[in-house]
Amino acid sequence: MALFRLVALLACLVLALQQMMLLWPVGLAGLGHLRERLPILLAGSPLGLRGAMAAYGACFAGFGWALWLATVSGARAPERGAKMGLLAAQIALALLASDKLLLLTAAEAALLLPRRAATACLAAQLALALLACGWQAQRLPERELACNVSGSDVQLPPRELRRWLLWQDAMVGGGFQLLTFGIGCLGAAERRRRAELEGTRASLLAARQLLAGTAGNGERLRMARELHDGMGHHLSALNLQLELLLRRGAGEAEAPLRSAQLSARRMLAEVRALVGEERRPRASPLREALSQLCEGARPAAALRWDGAPALDDAAAWQAFSAASEALAREHGRPCRLWLSAQDGGGAELRLAAGGSEEWTTIWREAER
Repeated sequence: MALFRLVALLACLVLALQQMMLLWPVGLAGLGHLRERLPILLAGSPLGLRGAMAAYGACFAGFGWALWLATVSGARAPERGAKMGLLAAQIALALLASDKLLLLTAAEAALLLPRRAATACLAAQLALALLACGWQAQRLPERELACNVSGSDVQLPPRELRRWLLWQDAMVGGGFQLLTFGIGCLGAAERRRRAELEGTRASLLAARQLLAGTAGNGERLRMARELHDGMGHHLSALNLQLELLLRRGAGEAEAPLRSAQLSARRMLAEVRALVGEERRPRASPLREALSQLCEGARPAAALRWDGAPALDDAAAWQAFSAASEALAREHGRPCRLWLSAQDGGGAELRLAAGGSEEWTTIWREAER
């Protein structure tokens, strides 16, 4: 979008300079050969040449300013209604100043609006261009002189031929508008695919991070189970065997046996403490995964975390899946996620999309 904005503004500047260069040598009276509608509206006005140039400059400046505002991206991007209003203003200014600007609005509509809205905008633009051409054709004089660059008067072709040339220009311009609209559609589709790929990549990276955390929890539980079932049982058996030997009487070996029994009991206590520590539920890295998921969304989503309780692996995966699906549904709209504690216990995940302050619950933890 930044490249299109730069190219469009440069094209607008070049067209403005071209119109000024054509206007300056021929004057206001010789603008008939330009086939533009602004000279017809200015006909008979006391503005003069400088006033006509100022009017052209205002039209091109307004077009460039509206294009700049409409193509802002990120959090400051205008809403769809504002974009359509800015496009309508650009179309009106293009119909006044230069039909070549309609090539930019056709591509801009394809890049900024959804497919149906962009197609409707293009159809309205083509219809307005044809109506403006018909309005202009009805106001062509029967005979007209134009001042050329050398300052001499030149007889323009007959009115019927000039009308035909107007309609021919309108048809050719409409064809080029369809071409630029198609190019804009291709660019918009490529941008959507790229955004989807970036979102998918961010979702996969976040899922990998969450999976690594849950896999670590599973590995700790497996190690705790092996310690309990293996070393714990062997130490318990060793402790019992030493106790039996001491009860039967060990004679001179009683002191070493009691020392060995004490060591076995200490080792058994340490193993049980370690097993208890590893079996204790640990929070999954849900917050980090959701943060990475929000950063990879286009546009980036905001995450709010208010005292959410620690979630087990199953609940964390459910919350992550709900957040990923919700962001995918709201693709292209600014979103906010809010994970908080419920009043009755557990956690709740809510979503606000499109700048709205209304929060919608997308996941709620089942009662524990």
